[in-house]
Amino acid sequence: MEKTAMRTWRLVLGVVLVGFGIGYLSAQDRGSPGELTAQDRLDIQDLYWRYAHGQNFADAELFASAFSEDGVFRVSPSRAAVGRDEIAELIAGSFAGRVGDSGRRHWQNGWRITPSPEGARGRVYWLVFDIGKGEPVPGLPVDGRRGPQFRSTGVYEDTYVRTPEGWRIRSRTLNWDEAPAD
Repeated sequence: MEKTAMRTWRLVLGVVLVGFGIGYLSAQDRGSPGELTAQDRLDIQDLYWRYAHGQNFADAELFASAFSEDGVFRVSPSRAAVGRDEIAELIAGSFAGRVGDSGRRHWQNGWRITPSPEGARGRVYWLVFDIGKGEPVPGLPVDGRRGPQFRSTGVYEDTYVRTPEGWRIRSRTLNWDEAPAD
């Protein structure tokens, strides 16, 4: 009986340990810890408004307000601004002293926003046009006005976090589109 009791005890212990292991593994985050509400998605999309209007109308503070205090804006593999102050300084430098309308339009579309361990992740397409630098456009209210000129495209890779101020961009990586290699 003692051997049978010992085997039973080992079997029960083994089953319990396997059960704990399975429970532990299934409780681990697999990249979708929860759901985002419609309001979460709208609040995150509002960050793109802050970002684009900050650039388009030379407002570095508005631009930087889309980021968390410790946010990271990665403009290339070797260049990043860390923290709101540095992000505002970086974008203000791109205005070259201009104020008001920058003459550019940043267009963002194709939002893919998913829940993540830190809050949410996003992938978004972007296009940039310089206004008034393209070919003259006949038939506009003022004939001869110049249309937009295409500048660049790419994809943002983002992480978003909830802060006391609401949703903010924790990190943004700017990925520029390039022509495929032949």
